[in-house]
Amino acid sequence: MKIELKVPKYIKKIQEKLLENGYECYFVGGCIRDTLLGLKVNDYDISTNCDTITLKKLFSKYNIVNNNGEKHNTITLHIKGDNVEITTFKHNDEETPTIEVDLKHRDLTINALAYSNEIIDITGGIDDINNKIIRANDPELRIKEDPLRILRVLRFASKLGFEIEKKTNDAILKYKDLLKNVSAERIKHELEEILEGKDVYKILEKYYDIIFVIIPELKCSYKFNQNNPYHENTLYEHIINVCRNIKINNNLEEFALLRMAALLHDIGKPNCFSIDVNGVGHFYGHPEESAIIATNILKRLKFSNSEISKIVYLIKFHDSIINLTKKSIIKNFSHTPNQNEELFYMLLELINADKLDHTKYELIDIEKVKNIINEIKEEKQCLKLSDLKVNGYDIIKLGYKGKKIGEVLDYLLDLVIDDKIKNERDSLMAMALNYRTLNDKKDNPVKISEIDFVPLHKR
Repeated sequence: MKIELKVPKYIKKIQEKLLENGYECYFVGGCIRDTLLGLKVNDYDISTNCDTITLKKLFSKYNIVNNNGEKHNTITLHIKGDNVEITTFKHNDEETPTIEVDLKHRDLTINALAYSNEIIDITGGIDDINNKIIRANDPELRIKEDPLRILRVLRFASKLGFEIEKKTNDAILKYKDLLKNVSAERIKHELEEILEGKDVYKILEKYYDIIFVIIPELKCSYKFNQNNPYHENTLYEHIINVCRNIKINNNLEEFALLRMAALLHDIGKPNCFSIDVNGVGHFYGHPEESAIIATNILKRLKFSNSEISKIVYLIKFHDSIINLTKKSIIKNFSHTPNQNEELFYMLLELINADKLDHTKYELIDIEKVKNIINEIKEEKQCLKLSDLKVNGYDIIKLGYKGKKIGEVLDYLLDLVIDDKIKNERDSLMAMALNYRTLNDKKDNPVKISEIDFVPLHKR
């Protein structure tokens, strides 16, 4: 079968170099699958009979990255912003390395496709693409070789909306506990890909047992009755509905963070559950509890500090009440790390996605919020710390050190937002001194509650 595989010129040069030196060269996997599906091709992987030592010599003038791949007989070239993986034919010791043998060792039939002048398909991958089926070659053997393939099955089912074939389905459920031996970094990547899929709800609903292996903290949400008139679904059903309610976004980084926040946003509810005299369930303090649990999960899965900061912010404030008034928007916006507008709008998306799974709700008009924030900026109202007429150096001059500097600035910002003082240097400096008087009494510091003011981030 012939197809038109549109390969960038700088990648064709790699193919030409291998062929010129007498080696076989095939494009494999995702680039062929996505071409057949009419999708944009993002990765071009190459398979060859050239060994990695020779590959490194042939491409020594290129930027070779990810040396860890060598243990899997792979080198990665970084060219014009793209990573191109070149892998020596996969095979066992007793097998002769050929492209046909290589394809038998690949995880899924839809990825076991090669192309030179025409497509090579020995596992029925094209039929499975046409029939929208996810099927592994000898599922149990492939999973034992690399248990991460359990999540890869779910990833492609979620992304493509394909059905998982029965033997493959049975194998991933049977060997799900092998995921406990897979590195956190690899699990993180596949979990994000699953969450970004259009069929995320279906996968999370049907394969919850697998999800609970990698995030056991979610298990207590399964079949948890919320006993609340605003929630007709169990807690786990609510969580996966909120994941689905996050609209697909072309900004994949934002989208991944939002769906991860949705997955974890109510994970602390069971710890905060109480029932009142009328038999109604309540979850007081659950956003803060969920943020604490989520932090531990995200650290375990090796999310970056920046990613953790954003996701935890979204979780901590997902239950915020935001009215379409300047005062309400300024107050809520002031919580946002570094007063990041895009992150604040992400919070509004999460709040709306959450509300959509309530029995009664009123969605926030995000466009109106954006217009109000633009008005606030045009009027040069105090919106963030950098808008204050004093800064950290001013606070240092008053004798404050370390964390106290930030505390004082937060205190002043909240007073200005609450219209308790004007954003003028003299007034701000006077209140900063007053803060020290109130909080630095020897042996008997004044509690925040005695100041008639509670900083927003502590409310």
